Amino acid sequence: TLPAPEAIAAKKNAKPAVEETFSLINTFTVKEIETHIESLNRTQQLSPAQLKSKCLEVLKGLMTHEHGWVFNTPVDPVELGLPDYFEIIKRPMDLGTIQKRLEAGAYHALEDFRVDVRLTFDNAMMYNEAGSVVHDMAKELTTKFASDYEKLLVRLKEEEEERRSNERACSLCGCEKLLFEPPVFFCNGMNCSSKRIRRNSHYYVGGNNQYHWCHQCFGDLKDTIPMADVTLTKTQLIKKKNDEVHEESWVQCDKCMRWIHQICGLFNTRQNKDQRSEYCCPKCTIEDRRKRGIGEEEGTSTTPMAEDLPRTKLSQYLERHVREKMDQYVKKAAKAKMEAEKISEEEAKQAVDMGGHITIRQVSSMDRRLDVRERMQRRYAFKSYPKEFNFRCKCIVVFQNLDGVDVILFGLYVYEHDEKNPPPNSRAVYVSYLDSVHYMRPRKMRTFIYHEILISYLDYVRRKGFATAHIWACPPLKGDDYILYAKPEDQKTPKDDRLRQWYIDMLVECQRRGVVGKLTNMYDLYFADPKNDATVVPYMDGDYFPAEVENIIKDLEEGRHGKKSGSQGSKKKKGGGQSKSKNKAKAGNRGGTRASGIDEEALSASGIIPPGVEQKSLEAGGRDFVMAKLGETIHPMKESFIVAYLTWEGAKPEHMVVPKEIQEYRDKHGLAVECLQKSKPSPVKEEDNGTSSGKDGDGETKDKDGKEEKESSNKVNGDGDTPMTDAADASTAPSSNKVKSEEEKKEDPTKPPGAGKPSAEDGKTNGNNNAAAAPAPADGKDKESASSNSSNSGDENANKVNQANAT
Repeated sequence: TLPAPEAIAAKKNAKPAVEETFSLINTFTVKEIETHIESLNRTQQLSPAQLKSKCLEVLKGLMTHEHGWVFNTPVDPVELGLPDYFEIIKRPMDLGTIQKRLEAGAYHALEDFRVDVRLTFDNAMMYNEAGSVVHDMAKELTTKFASDYEKLLVRLKEEEEERRSNERACSLCGCEKLLFEPPVFFCNGMNCSSKRIRRNSHYYVGGNNQYHWCHQCFGDLKDTIPMADVTLTKTQLIKKKNDEVHEESWVQCDKCMRWIHQICGLFNTRQNKDQRSEYCCPKCTIEDRRKRGIGEEEGTSTTPMAEDLPRTKLSQYLERHVREKMDQYVKKAAKAKMEAEKISEEEAKQAVDMGGHITIRQVSSMDRRLDVRERMQRRYAFKSYPKEFNFRCKCIVVFQNLDGVDVILFGLYVYEHDEKNPPPNSRAVYVSYLDSVHYMRPRKMRTFIYHEILISYLDYVRRKGFATAHIWACPPLKGDDYILYAKPEDQKTPKDDRLRQWYIDMLVECQRRGVVGKLTNMYDLYFADPKNDATVVPYMDGDYFPAEVENIIKDLEEGRHGKKSGSQGSKKKKGGGQSKSKNKAKAGNRGGTRASGIDEEALSASGIIPPGVEQKSLEAGGRDFVMAKLGETIHPMKESFIVAYLTWEGAKPEHMVVPKEIQEYRDKHGLAVECLQKSKPSPVKEEDNGTSSGKDGDGETKDKDGKEEKESSNKVNGDGDTPMTDAADASTAPSSNKVKSEEEKKEDPTKPPGAGKPSAEDGKTNGNNNAAAAPAPADGKDKESASSNSSNSGDENANKVNQANAT
């Protein structure tokens, strides 16, 4: 696998260095080590409760000051007769608003609080002339705030020094113990497959701690337990209690003999297998380098980082697109700040610059098979419904370099069904899981970057020949997670409507850029037409539909067609459980269904069977009762099942219809979407075999001189699943579906233009569809490893990627 061209050039000019895997410290420059030490200073990193308490103390002194009343409430330009106020003041702020934000936990650092307080007084001094009463009041309070804030920092520093002086505390962070989030165990039993084992309950473990059973499932086990890679006996299982609390390990510096946390010193004990490696803590490393006269901007060893992970065509495409958009964003924001604050261009760029380098990698790509469930197969066998659907599962992760360490911030799982899949899954992609933690710097860039990743992914797959994208906007229930199971305490999980709007905002931007045509939902597309049966609905792994339709068919076969679905209109969690609802139907409620208006309980009691329930009625062309029942169930939450038509080369004109405002936007910016309907659309472009033949994105080979040689039409091109074998592979094949402005006509046609859900199964959780579990290994349970939230030394790939909100 060849690295990117810029990495190749850098390595050619770099001096040989020793590769060191047990610590990242020696790869850092002196400035980076100092930044890392400063990042461990708890003075600037207060818990939400501490931040609120300390800042409110300072704020109270300002609000109760004799001049405080002037700044305690927002300025009302109408009442005060200030018609030009908002023309001069672009970001209004007041002490009362700051108080509300503190109490709501909106501030995450002392600096954020300081900036808003200063903004309050700076606005007053900007609008009011020097020498005026309000200007002088603001100036006086600015001086008082600077004094009070400095006193706060001194107190915090003293508290920090006191903690560090404790011999039992880490000399870097000043804390005695660092406790990890409790580990999550999932039951391997048949009755509650992949459900979490409750905290403080007993469970049984075996197979080198790989397999776990809750107390109930243990009682149902037979004497011999066959697993995927080992056969266990019941007597081998060890009983434990799920109350373990894991503490961060320590390491001693061989120079100063001080003890520090391994994670604070970026020491990876897994790589120190012989226990003989000499370790030098960050402080001693700086001192040693300066004594030896080593340059401040040099490291003394190399350790693989996120940039060194293999690139694929997909990851290269996403990364290039996101970096271009970030550059445009920074330039635009810097220009606005420069004009608003009358500062130099260099100062403006520094003020809005990103906190660290962004790296995007595809860390897994595997072919998987989804077997259609038994009852679904049996009921629709007369229509030759497929027995299985094959798809490709991909995992994409995003890193940001924070204080010299690559930290994973975002994970995305997608399922791709190509044209070889039979309908209804043909040419469909499913955004299965996504999750993030809010450590990105600056935090306000999170939504912008995550949206751009999804936009560029949809642009990539539509160029590959995929026609539709399916999204189930379903946030995890409390206590559940999708990929990253350890979240910051102050990170909130979005509500249904907010997450849904997050996806819609992204897709509307896709429409503007011509990546997406028509936007609709699953209900309007498949369930509104009474002639449709359940075979027209895409059958996706982890989606709501497969398990819920199985439940409905089971009720029909057991003669319970008149029973109202217990899940009607309620939210299901990923993995099959059902959330508690205050609106459950009361016993004896005999209102007609939304689908038919017929009292089915009365029909059942009278012995009358509704049309479409019996197999004969269905085969004779009667309305599919399963489809009607399922439509009735999902109707209250239909907007959460999003379907987007992609502007691929074989798109139909009726699928490209967009709202008037979208078309006006395209016309205004000179964007034209050309969808050339072909009689025989080309197949979805697949990956190459990863050899060094140098295939480019169009399925062509290039000779040494860079000339292109056409291959036969049965060759396939790379889709980003295999590591790139040549820098030329970074480009993607252009399709006849183009979105270009007039200025872009001559540019590279491959240049980019511009989650989480569950299955329902009788209240049980299916192992492969469990949203709480991270998708598991290649044995079909699809858990993929990548770097952890806090990269502990150089062992990025050993930590687990585990999904939740991206908002």
